[in-house]
Amino acid sequence: MDLKEFINNAFGKYEESPELIDFKEELLTNLEDRLQSLEASGLNRDKALKEIKTEFADINKIAEEMSLAKKKEVFEIQYMSLRSFVTKKQAAIYTVLGVLVAFGMITAGLSYLGSGKVEALIGVLMVFLAAPLAGFVYMGLTQETATRNPMRPLRATIYAIATFVLIFGALLVPMLVFGEAKSLEGALAVLIPFALPSIGVLGFLMITEADYRKAWVLKEAEKHNEWAKNFEASGNAQTFGIMTAAIWILAIGAFIFLLILKLWIYSWIPLVVALAVMMFLLAYYMRKSS
Repeated sequence: MDLKEFINNAFGKYEESPELIDFKEELLTNLEDRLQSLEASGLNRDKALKEIKTEFADINKIAEEMSLAKKKEVFEIQYMSLRSFVTKKQAAIYTVLGVLVAFGMITAGLSYLGSGKVEALIGVLMVFLAAPLAGFVYMGLTQETATRNPMRPLRATIYAIATFVLIFGALLVPMLVFGEAKSLEGALAVLIPFALPSIGVLGFLMITEADYRKAWVLKEAEKHNEWAKNFEASGNAQTFGIMTAAIWILAIGAFIFLLILKLWIYSWIPLVVALAVMMFLLAYYMRKSS
């Protein structure tokens, strides 16, 4: 039995409707994304399918006696919530990194209060701030979420190292200014071996970055782009733009007029009214174009 059959069996006792069909398609996409994620973690396809089916069966058992709306909510919580993708190991790492940042901030404050030197404060931050922040970058990039697939560990490691070097170099500048260098020129020269290479690496990585969005997100983006094209082609976009411009010209004029009359306490009303009218117009034209 494949994933589609599992879903059809789970909702078999409910009458087919456009909303249910859309939901089942979205759920199938999420399950397929989950399958790809498990395969990327090292499981072969058979074991990954077995894991998915076990998860699905467990959730379905919980939702079995619920109404359709509640049942949909259970599946959405499982496959759309970030909590569903954070393992205990990852949660432990996030916690340790957070504790290190807090420890660094407290220790840096104590160092400054004890010595009265800014360089003592910055010296502590260079260790207990740069490293944990680089760790957060790595964890964030390799973290699977409901909307995106995880980045490959090697690429995420390069991101994290470049981030560490950049933060370390940025903190080194004020440390040298208040410490040994006593010269802004000499301190800024430190940015050449630290900031420039790391910025270059980060820039290259960002420019060459792949699209990690999941299939269902790409599908939603497609729908949005299609709607935007229809909105533009129908002429509604131009009409909405002209009407919005007219509304704001009137609102700004009324705002200035009230200021001239020294009725500044009421001057906010035209702006709020203009914003509200613009929202109503947008809702009207969105409905008209759908």
